[in-house]
Amino acid sequence: MLFCDAPSVFRFRVRVARKGPAAGLSHLGQIAALRAAVAESGLPFVPDGRRKQPRPRMAFGPAVALGYESEAEYFDMELTRSAEPAEIMRSLKFVGAGFEVREARRIPPYFPSLESVINVARYELRGPFPEDAACRLRALLERPEIVVEKVKDNGARVERIDAKPLILSAVLSASDCLDLVLRFGPGKTLKPEALLREWLGPQAPVTDIRILRKELWSQTADGELIAP
Repeated sequence: MLFCDAPSVFRFRVRVARKGPAAGLSHLGQIAALRAAVAESGLPFVPDGRRKQPRPRMAFGPAVALGYESEAEYFDMELTRSAEPAEIMRSLKFVGAGFEVREARRIPPYFPSLESVINVARYELRGPFPEDAACRLRALLERPEIVVEKVKDNGARVERIDAKPLILSAVLSASDCLDLVLRFGPGKTLKPEALLREWLGPQAPVTDIRILRKELWSQTADGELIAP
């Protein structure tokens, strides 16, 4: 959480894409890479507590799974002065890291945290789907329940959830491309791979499917999807 209690603090929200080598980072590894980029940018960041080696005070969006590429990774940071978006985008450099800055904008200090508002993700799954993929998808979505097993505690227990309420849309936009929009929240998360196995069977070639997180949204009580 960010604390903006000083008039000289300016808060910014940044969107980055992660591709190639960056997709191999864990959530903690990604946080470290983004923090390092801000620390080395030359931007006047607000330090996070008292440390021998000051690090930027930042907050991050929902974790993305290891191996996924993404066009919608967000973080908030605080600066001691205002800055133009172009300056921020120019200053953040990710040499060889696989990150690319897509957007930067100033936000009010009272804005809620990314983690507290984002509850919908849109994915693009590309891979060698079978010829009857569309028929199988239609049959899947017509089920009254879509029960998915989630392995917990390193295999010590299995949790079963109904994935159907979490699926906002699933459209086969091309023979090799599934556009998938999922709702998530505390205790209600669903990885696209789990749905893939329900759709194509337990032997689905998950490792051959490229998963890209395209968008993150906040869904309001009336169903409207709002970008962070």
